[in-house]
Amino acid sequence: MGRPKTKIEEARDILTNVILSHIPMSKHLPYFAKCRYLGLMIRRIIEAVHDPSKLDDKDYYGNKRLELSGQLISLLFEDLFKKF
Repeated sequence: MGRPKTKIEEARDILTNVILSHIPMSKHLPYFAKCRYLGLMIRRIIEAVHDPSKLDDKDYYGNKRLELSGQLISLLFEDLFKKF
């Protein structure tokens, strides 16, 4: 199995693979993008606390961009007609 990980190696592994795992790491500044995104999230929280109008609910149905079935069929027809 190998030697057990030190506490620092475990912390780096968690920061790299678990916390904000959707943000890629660069070779030159490995944690810069994650720190920047975390700072953006903290800033938005502070702004929402001071000004409730800045509060945003991304799961709210009104914030979704939806295309209805008729619009999707018309786009598909347009693409196929252009190929024809």
